[in-house]
Amino acid sequence: MTGAAERTAGYPAWLRFVDSVLPVTTLFVVHGNIRDVHVVPGAHGAMTLHETRSALRSVLELSGIGTMVTTSPLHGVSIDAGSDETTARAALGDNTDLVGTGTVGFADIARAVQAVASAPEHPCAIVVDYLSQVARHPSGQIVEPAEELFQRLLGIVHARPSLFTRDGARMMRRNPIILLLDRPNDLPAWLVTSDGIRQVPIPDPDLSTRLRAARSLYAQLAPGPDTGDAELIVQRFVGSTHGMSLRAMMEIIQLMRDEGLPSARVDDGARLYRAGVVEDPWRAPELAEQIARGPAALERRVKGQAQAIQHALDILIRSVTGMTAAHRAGADGPRGVMFFAGPTGVGKTELAKTIAQLLFGDESAYVRFDMSEFAQEAADQRLIGSPPGYVNHDAGGELTNAVRDRPFSVLLFDEIEKAHPRVLDKFLQILSDGRLSDGSGDTVFFNDTLIIFTSNLGIGGSGTTAEDCAADPVAYRRALTSEIERAFVERYRRPELLGRIGDNIVVFDYIDPETARIIAGGFIDNALTHAQRSTGVQVRIGDAAREQVISATVEDLSTGARGVGNQVESFLVNPLARALFGAGVGDTRTIVAVERGTDGQVTIRWAT
Repeated sequence: MTGAAERTAGYPAWLRFVDSVLPVTTLFVVHGNIRDVHVVPGAHGAMTLHETRSALRSVLELSGIGTMVTTSPLHGVSIDAGSDETTARAALGDNTDLVGTGTVGFADIARAVQAVASAPEHPCAIVVDYLSQVARHPSGQIVEPAEELFQRLLGIVHARPSLFTRDGARMMRRNPIILLLDRPNDLPAWLVTSDGIRQVPIPDPDLSTRLRAARSLYAQLAPGPDTGDAELIVQRFVGSTHGMSLRAMMEIIQLMRDEGLPSARVDDGARLYRAGVVEDPWRAPELAEQIARGPAALERRVKGQAQAIQHALDILIRSVTGMTAAHRAGADGPRGVMFFAGPTGVGKTELAKTIAQLLFGDESAYVRFDMSEFAQEAADQRLIGSPPGYVNHDAGGELTNAVRDRPFSVLLFDEIEKAHPRVLDKFLQILSDGRLSDGSGDTVFFNDTLIIFTSNLGIGGSGTTAEDCAADPVAYRRALTSEIERAFVERYRRPELLGRIGDNIVVFDYIDPETARIIAGGFIDNALTHAQRSTGVQVRIGDAAREQVISATVEDLSTGARGVGNQVESFLVNPLARALFGAGVGDTRTIVAVERGTDGQVTIRWAT
């Protein structure tokens, strides 16, 4: 007689377990990845993909149970395809009238289960599906009719097996009952932990399972002129679908066939599934040229941060070429990650916006999240959305919605140190897996995003003051990086998150007086341009007046460029608005002096 190990060779571990305990088990609670497909041996050693019920029936057939009846509160009672209808109806007995009637109640399910389990002379398994969706009230309580079904199941499990005769031999057995559930705690604890019941968790597919599935699916792809090595394409297919289910891999193959994509373009097929587009902006021919012009483009908008800009560009180049540490390790995180550190008002947010413009040609591809708004314990639900049954469940999550709407984007998480630790855990999942499940259980992929964190951590401490930066910028950057690393390990206890960021900590210097003067000059020019657009008056400023404004607005650099901008607004924009109020359209005026009186009032003096 063939042993169990030989009989189930090639089957997933969870199916081998079902086969091994079948002689002594009446009720199986199968949970976890139940809506996926599974790799099961087929004819002549070929691997085929089966849905969960079909996979279960294939292993039950090895023990002579080739017939399966499925019942659920949503879809009623049906005989599974490929089953012997005569055997199924004989096992159901007086309950055959339930077949094909549509939705049934819990009492009907209990009758069908009782009949099949008590008719071992007709080898047949009965599956109860979708209990997770209807057995519990939104309050969490199990509904009363379901409670009666569960009590009936417990009675069946504890009853003495039926005695029947087959081929002249007296045998004792019950037909198996299989419950398909999202989670075992969807059942009462007293039922799940009872003797005679086996829990069968179905895990997400591991690498070897996905490889076997990919090899099976490869035959469905159309060859192309540049097909190349089949096993290499299979490996690329597995890599581009990291973290996905086998069903998702099947759907990618279907999309590729519908779009006429050859096998060599499996990466494009995976992107089509994740983002809905075949084209990859990260591989656009003009992107390399844009990045080559990056230093000049970025320095026009972010002043005095040449070292930070170059470091960010180095990370960006690795991201564009797919040479990030995460990609080299075979993981499937976001396209790139940066951690912008430094004092306030030095250009961290502006650099993120400029990178979005550089990458995708559109500054609106930049999405900012203020982490000070995510400091509460339940803040993670704002990012991913509330689970079913909670307020605003249908609204979705702010982060998951943003990525679903714009899969190619720069995501900026501003002042990350203010986020609640549970939010930090979400970031760890994003950086590790490149995906996140929203409140409804749908998966959102971050593979085509660039993640940027900003932080003021460590600023003002030992070695990280403006004086330290001016005296020795290299030592300042080293000290600030050390402070950030210490904070992740000691304060937040998230060294693994620091590990995902790696050497991508980009340190911004303090704004020095020379840079502040350049920034102030830019604010002045913007103010005059805006004044002409809004009032129709062309305003010029003399050199002496410009110097007055610049000198007055760069006295205090404690809040960086943001503080300079605020001072320009107070010292120039506000008095200019008062002076132009009621001026005639088309006038041309020149400012020759901007002066603060003894009462603190700033006035503008025009050329006569």
